[in-house]
Amino acid sequence: MRGTRLMSTLRRRPVQLALSVLASVALGALLAATIYWTRFDPRWGVFLAGVLFTAVLATASNASKAEWVVVRRTRQLDRLRVKLADADARSTSATDAFRAMEARVRALADALTQPVLLFDRDEICRFHNAVAAREARMAGRDLVGKPLREIFGDAAYEAMQPHLHASFAGAPLRYALSWQGVAYQARQLMHAATGLWLVLEPAATMPVEVPPRTSPEIEVIDEHGDAVYLRAIARELTGWEDPRAKITRALAEDRFLFFAQKIRPLEIGRPDPLCYEILLRMQEEEENLLPPGGFLPEAERFGMMEAIDRWVVRNLVTACLERRRREPAWQAPLYFVNLSASALREPAFGRYVQKQIQRGICGSALCFEIGEADIIALPAETRRLVAMLKPFGCRFTVDAFGSVKGSFAPLQGLGFDFLKIDGVIVQNMRRDPAQMARVRAIATACRKVGVRTIAEFVEDDETLAHLRRAGVDYVQGFGVARPAPLSEQKKELLVLEPA
Repeated sequence: MRGTRLMSTLRRRPVQLALSVLASVALGALLAATIYWTRFDPRWGVFLAGVLFTAVLATASNASKAEWVVVRRTRQLDRLRVKLADADARSTSATDAFRAMEARVRALADALTQPVLLFDRDEICRFHNAVAAREARMAGRDLVGKPLREIFGDAAYEAMQPHLHASFAGAPLRYALSWQGVAYQARQLMHAATGLWLVLEPAATMPVEVPPRTSPEIEVIDEHGDAVYLRAIARELTGWEDPRAKITRALAEDRFLFFAQKIRPLEIGRPDPLCYEILLRMQEEEENLLPPGGFLPEAERFGMMEAIDRWVVRNLVTACLERRRREPAWQAPLYFVNLSASALREPAFGRYVQKQIQRGICGSALCFEIGEADIIALPAETRRLVAMLKPFGCRFTVDAFGSVKGSFAPLQGLGFDFLKIDGVIVQNMRRDPAQMARVRAIATACRKVGVRTIAEFVEDDETLAHLRRAGVDYVQGFGVARPAPLSEQKKELLVLEPA
């Protein structure tokens, strides 16, 4: 639209210039005729000649200005044309890269002999291979978009339900399952960037011991009990042959990027702190259009999560100190930082955070998120870390509450400041009255003990209205603010406006 208006303006310029010249010529002719035929006094003639000269000079000035405007507009149009061409090229490149990645994943999945399905947090099928479609006795297009319950049936779904909650909390599981009259060993793996991968192997063919590798690329089960084809999927998604070396080099060369997602208070006018959750991206992911966070499962498998958590704390403190040097009046917001189970287990991690705070940042700017599953599995380690960092002003959040037990008993005496309601509960509460009642109960219980509640995965106005009526304190999700680079905190896109 802007380019169209610019072209229209440039087309009108020559016409306006011509009319100005004609008007000046006509005025000059009129003055000359007046001087000649009326025989005015010479002094009057000098005056009229001065008027004529001024008119000609003004016309020349306008013509020069018009020419300069035309040149400037032409350059702007050229720059706009270059930007549009560059944006179109990037869009085409991104589309081609996505299609190529999708084709690689599809080819890899269809080459497997086991059914493989991908479900999002709403338990809707988003991907499957050819074997899964054949086992379901459906055309491939009929599986995508179907609920998990409909695909596996009520009986199998009820048996899977407790395992689903644990997997959505991040725990890889393996259990028995009957589907279409066939006994399977089901493996579930929750991937933060995609969803829940469900892999089925016929129970009769499951090996008891670790089999020997027949080639460097083919194995069934490794020493950790992980399905190798899930690692192959990750390798296809990232294109990395040596993930450990990639992550080690990224840590050494600071090739990670901070993204921040705003956490917004629901009650307008209350003096709540400005809150952001810190999200980590690898620079190579951004450059090569790879799924965000795809390196985390590999880092966890190689025991590198505690090193990554240290990197996040150290560089976040550095970023805050550098900004304070540039803007002395700047006040750090409250940053929510996710902690891994490895950091909880390591006693030296708490001392490391203390040393980083002593560099000059206020500890109250840091709020560490610990998953409900980790709190239940590592209660003593959680209590130790809280006791070490609370005196420095640090705050703590229970992440994904309700994904495992939803009980407040493991949290007693730990002194948590915030509690994040699991996104699956938030997304299901509109169509499930039981989940809505669960959200209200969590919000009521937290209010009584002075803990603020945060609802995750808020993506629309209706969910926002339900959460406000339920008494939830904060909301987070793509419907509130999309993640943006940490340096652009003031530029985050707010989709929902305060009511």
